[in-house]
Amino acid sequence: MSPAVAETARLTAPVYHGNINATLTPNAAVKAEQLHRSANLSYKVAGTRYYPLRKVADFSQEGRASWYGPKFHGRKTSSGERYDMNMMTAAHPTLPIPSYAKVTNLANGKEVVVRINDRGPFHGNRAIDVSRAAAQKLGFINAGTARVRIEQIVPGQTQQAQAARGNIYVDLQRFNNLKDAQTYLTQTSRHLQQGSGEQKAIMVKQKDGYVVRMGPFQQQDRANSMKEAVLTAL
Repeated sequence: MSPAVAETARLTAPVYHGNINATLTPNAAVKAEQLHRSANLSYKVAGTRYYPLRKVADFSQEGRASWYGPKFHGRKTSSGERYDMNMMTAAHPTLPIPSYAKVTNLANGKEVVVRINDRGPFHGNRAIDVSRAAAQKLGFINAGTARVRIEQIVPGQTQQAQAARGNIYVDLQRFNNLKDAQTYLTQTSRHLQQGSGEQKAIMVKQKDGYVVRMGPFQQQDRANSMKEAVLTAL
């Protein structure tokens, strides 16, 4: 399917009004990846030529986000991978494939981390097309679009910046099964809500399974001691 044909189908896809528990959908786990050999070459759609970035570097953009869902579930993306509307992925005209970006809904402050693995949207007033799960987590699945900020995440550099700000997370448990990870995430979140701290539990997808983490902390010693307390309590 050509990009132009795919985009036409994407924009005419039916609006999805179903209900998924996107709060339990993990953000994309940022890691350094080799860029795709052909997905980052220049290309032309509807008379406009696009020049994808060939390096993962600092990038920030504000624009309108849309989302695509059931009609494209299981189809191949520009990276050659199958599109999974329940994962945190997105399509962008020029960001490197694969790479990672933080998307923030400017209307409500909600944010997600997505993996860029597709091209689009080729529509004049849209900057990014996110998965159904990302749209629901960002709070605009029924509205269809939202004004967002897109920030490229540079692996390694991001972790160093978080450590400098005291934004430390610790791993609690690893799971091979998504359902088990979601159950533990719910239990941990309830436990943390009973305390007076500002820490929260999150889940991230990794190649070999799922990891439930806790944070943020300002100091590593405090993170380690609270991790021990939580593991003992649960």
